[in-house]
Amino acid sequence: MEKRRPSDRWVGIAVWPIFLLIFSAGAVSAWCSGPVQKRVLRDTLGRTVAAPARAERILSLQPEITRILVALGAGERLVGLDYFITRDDHLFKIIFPEGARLPVVSQPDESVNKELVVRLDPDIIFTSPAEQQVPDSIERSLGIPVAAIASMGRFEKLLEEIELVGALTGLEGRAEELVRYFRRKIQFVSDSVGDLPQEMRPRVYLAFWSSLLRTPVFYEPVNTAGGRNVAENLLPSYSGALGTIINIEQILKWDPEVILIHGNYLPAERQITVEGVSEDKRLRSVRAVLAKRVHYTFGFWYWWDPAAVLAETLYLARLFHPENFRSLDLEKEGNAIFEMFYLKKNVFSTLLRTLDFDDWTNP
Repeated sequence: MEKRRPSDRWVGIAVWPIFLLIFSAGAVSAWCSGPVQKRVLRDTLGRTVAAPARAERILSLQPEITRILVALGAGERLVGLDYFITRDDHLFKIIFPEGARLPVVSQPDESVNKELVVRLDPDIIFTSPAEQQVPDSIERSLGIPVAAIASMGRFEKLLEEIELVGALTGLEGRAEELVRYFRRKIQFVSDSVGDLPQEMRPRVYLAFWSSLLRTPVFYEPVNTAGGRNVAENLLPSYSGALGTIINIEQILKWDPEVILIHGNYLPAERQITVEGVSEDKRLRSVRAVLAKRVHYTFGFWYWWDPAAVLAETLYLARLFHPENFRSLDLEKEGNAIFEMFYLKKNVFSTLLRTLDFDDWTNP
């Protein structure tokens, strides 16, 4: 039986109804009048949140928002963090080692220490929309504005998040710089891949979240990189990054040309490995296995890291269409991406070594 981590439900970013996804940076309204100015926004759950005009003390229990805050240069405004990002996120330890000194407010069972929250006195709290009752519970009991926000696996939503957090922190200029950079890199990939017909896009199966049979029905890095997610038609497109469970027979029927394994776990913690899938007798007739096209990819890792998903998209584009990316030095480009977001050198190289992704650096 597959072991289940206490926080595995947070790794897969869509474990709740997608029809609630209404978040838009455009939902930020005009200032509210009164002695303390507020900024009204609508979060991913469709909740109306009266946020401070400028947040100086921020409690982030949502890893995606935490990473964006660090990228914007607002890491020093964090007063507390969630359990996962401080204990299990190996990338965060590289990009923001100062986080080790911050108090941990949530626990492995996803409960929140409200007494500690009161002592930390945040201006605003960011939470994940995966736990729908948590934001209202905290806001009602503590009277602190709580925004449940996530990109839900969409590039545009991720960029809207960056713009929103930039507005809430008064760092709009830096947010605009990062958004322009992200768009430029994605455009480079799209232009290099070209307008390929479906039959020229490799069929890709994604084994995510510590399971061979659990797969996302939408994964934008694959689409942007010129691939076809074979599971994409299992659910309506509005389902976003919703994951589903399939069986071995379905994989055999799809006969994917590439298999991608969720590789963002440390090597010693991986329950599904490239070697294991490649040697699985049930899959020996699958084209990806026969052609040795079974690879690790970053995948959803407690929501997205904006630099990591950008580097991952470049990697997948080169993997799917190497003839179009012969001159791409992925390691050099990846390091430049992480330096742009986090102002630290050689982060991508360090991450590749940490995850044992040797084949990523091969042309």
